[in-house]
Amino acid sequence: MQAKKHQIDIKLTISSFAAVLLLGIVAVIAPEATKSTMGDMLSFTITNLGSAFLWYVVIGSLILCYLAFTKYGSIRLGGAVPKFSHYKLFAMALCAGMGASTMYWGYMESIYYYMDPQFGIVDEAMKMEYATAFNIFHWGASGWFIYLMVAVPFGITFYIKKRRNLNLSAVLNSFFDDRLPVWFMKVIDLLFIITTLAATALTLGLGIPMISYNMGVLTGLPDNLFTGIGIIVGLSIVFSMSSYIGIDKGMSRMSDATIYLCILLLALTFLVGPSALIANNVTNGVGIMLTEFIRMSLNTDPYGNTLFPQYWTIFFWANWISYAPGVGVFITKIAQGHKLRDVILTLVIGGTIGSALIFGIAGTYTMNLMADGTIDAVGLISAGEATKLVSTVLGTMPFPSLMTALYLLTLILFCVTTLDGTSYSLTGIVTKNLDSEANVSPMFRVFWCLLLTVIPIVFLLINAQLNILKSFPVLIVVPLMPILLVLCFKATQYVRTTFGDMSAEEIERYTIQLAEEDKV
Repeated sequence: MQAKKHQIDIKLTISSFAAVLLLGIVAVIAPEATKSTMGDMLSFTITNLGSAFLWYVVIGSLILCYLAFTKYGSIRLGGAVPKFSHYKLFAMALCAGMGASTMYWGYMESIYYYMDPQFGIVDEAMKMEYATAFNIFHWGASGWFIYLMVAVPFGITFYIKKRRNLNLSAVLNSFFDDRLPVWFMKVIDLLFIITTLAATALTLGLGIPMISYNMGVLTGLPDNLFTGIGIIVGLSIVFSMSSYIGIDKGMSRMSDATIYLCILLLALTFLVGPSALIANNVTNGVGIMLTEFIRMSLNTDPYGNTLFPQYWTIFFWANWISYAPGVGVFITKIAQGHKLRDVILTLVIGGTIGSALIFGIAGTYTMNLMADGTIDAVGLISAGEATKLVSTVLGTMPFPSLMTALYLLTLILFCVTTLDGTSYSLTGIVTKNLDSEANVSPMFRVFWCLLLTVIPIVFLLINAQLNILKSFPVLIVVPLMPILLVLCFKATQYVRTTFGDMSAEEIERYTIQLAEEDKV
């Protein structure tokens, strides 16, 4: 069933568009003031509220582990037969929630960590080992728990409570017996959408310059503003077409192609690089991450002056949280038919393994080039030439043009699938009534695809720096965190009340029966 015109929340849509447009106008008119203000607000937030981000993730992770490993993990979300396989579930969630950023950071993030070691480490070899461990930590289990803190309550509301809305206010209101004030619901819905737009802006704000620079290296095109805008327009055309086709035929197939290309890129990197060293370092990095997990999760470096936890761990948690509304809505759609336990474990375990392979292989390859003096990775990072570092790394491989082309194609497809998933989520959020399979209007998805191109163009116009891009997700999620944590608590309370006297088998049968009633 496609969404009809009267089912779209026009006021919410216009308010969101106006907020984005106003932000763009202010940034273009006063770029330096915008950068300065955002930078000051970022510093204040991460210094004074950093611990709140860390505890938010820890508490949410414990709640989701409780749901996964108790009888409540047997809850079926929307039927007995999964619409998408476990692999498809993981692949589409990965492409929507991590994709483009992994390609941006994969070959260089470990250098940042090497340059700014934690826990008083001074030994050169140990700094590189911990750099890999922090890679895996920042992109692993905790991030997926953050997504699931939204996805699980939304899934329970949509498939079990049968509230056919995917906006935050409707989901939250359902757990408060429809007693929330209207003004509060409007505010949190607007925050919900702006957060999703800000997260997407960060991905494109980082990804477009990387595509533009490497495309220039490969083809000779100038790396300038017009090339960047051209790339954004080209991406918008591709993901608009994919969005219009739909998730089953568009997003699903494109995610498959993207994952296969990513695997090919990593396999070639592994084969042409120091294979034994890469295997050993990935294994060692996983070990360090597991043994230091609690320490990393609660590290604030209170008496140090590195600000590593603030500008990296807390930034990453804020980034994951800013993506959580959009990705959580998307996971709700693709989780249909799966057990709650399977959704949680598939994404958490699969995401951790995926991050270990992507960052372990790519990062180790770069660190090895740095260690043997082939490239000056530290110098390039210090000079603010991160895009050049990735190009330099790819240039050391056999058939550098081929590897650069493969890298570019993978990055572009990751950008497209990320935006495709986001356009679905935004359409779902502003659609008042969905059918039992959470279908949305293809044409309205195209509208959001076009709007999603506005913010990265603004970033290009004001030449936004990395810390300015970082400030968006950190600042925007602060008021949302307590709301999302309450949502997670209320969802847990609901399943305990509803299924408290049932066994795991009874819970599964009952939730399957709920889905069957929709087919009658």
